[in-house]
Amino acid sequence: MTVKTANEARMHWSELIDAVRQEPVHITRRGRPVAVVVDPDFYERAVAALEDADDLADTHTAKTETEPRVTHAELLRELGIEA
Repeated sequence: MTVKTANEARMHWSELIDAVRQEPVHITRRGRPVAVVVDPDFYERAVAALEDADDLADTHTAKTETEPRVTHAELLRELGIEA
């Protein structure tokens, strides 16, 4: 794990940008973490994984609900959409 102070990050921004291609860079201020700079591909994969996990949780919740279910055809009819 690479750690840089906020001042180091500011002074050596282009090197920090190059470094994040290899691994995330943690930025600290007064010894406390304030940010993590990551490669855009890593960020996109992380967001997608979080969204997938959220979708799975919603699916589990939906499966355990006791309210009556509606078929796809019934929903289309209710919305006035011809299938």
